[in-house]
Amino acid sequence: MAKLLCSHISLVCLLFCLSDVVTQLTGETALQCPTGRDGRDGQPGRPGLNGRDGIPGAAGRDGKDGAPGRDGAAGLNGNKGDTGLQGAAGIPVTCPPCQLSKRSITHCTWDAYNDGRDYGVIHQCSVIKQRGQTAILVRWTGNLRSISNGAKTCSRWWITFNGVECVDPAKIDVQMYTNTAGHNFHAPSIVEGICYNIEEGSVNVQLNVGDCRPGDEHGDAYTGWNSVSRMIIEEIEL
Repeated sequence: MAKLLCSHISLVCLLFCLSDVVTQLTGETALQCPTGRDGRDGQPGRPGLNGRDGIPGAAGRDGKDGAPGRDGAAGLNGNKGDTGLQGAAGIPVTCPPCQLSKRSITHCTWDAYNDGRDYGVIHQCSVIKQRGQTAILVRWTGNLRSISNGAKTCSRWWITFNGVECVDPAKIDVQMYTNTAGHNFHAPSIVEGICYNIEEGSVNVQLNVGDCRPGDEHGDAYTGWNSVSRMIIEEIEL
């Protein structure tokens, strides 16, 4: 029965198709066949071949700067460079007139001088004073003695410059007073001071012995007993 029905339907469909052909040939309307249902999807085809490469795209924008990298390891020392050219000559410098080029010191010594004089010049040391604006520092060291004969006695030692005592700022001297008879004591002593306003040129610096300034009776003086006496003289800036 089912086969018969299908055959009938097929026949009907054939008639409709023939009617459509007649219509196309004669121009007359024939019997129209109904439209059939869509068939099932076919099986997927095989993959096609790869397409050609496309045209290169435009260049992109520059990226942002990256973070600074770490310091690299220290490199090896380079080769020693060539010797440089000699520099230009320097400008000579002249010391101001008020300054000495170097310290000006004179040192005189007398060994075991053993001078028993009570009056006069005992020692003399000569220097050349370079400028008039400077001062002279003098220091005499040695031992001195003044013996009393029973009365109050005194002996004085002082410094002179070309035979004249210092007046600026003051005299440079020492005095030894005693009232003990026969006291024979030789005392280590220093006669020292600075004197201004001494003219430049040759200067004789002298140690003198004589009466004390108050006017006491003069004692039995002695200078430089069995030891070194010395006089150190320096010209100094004011």
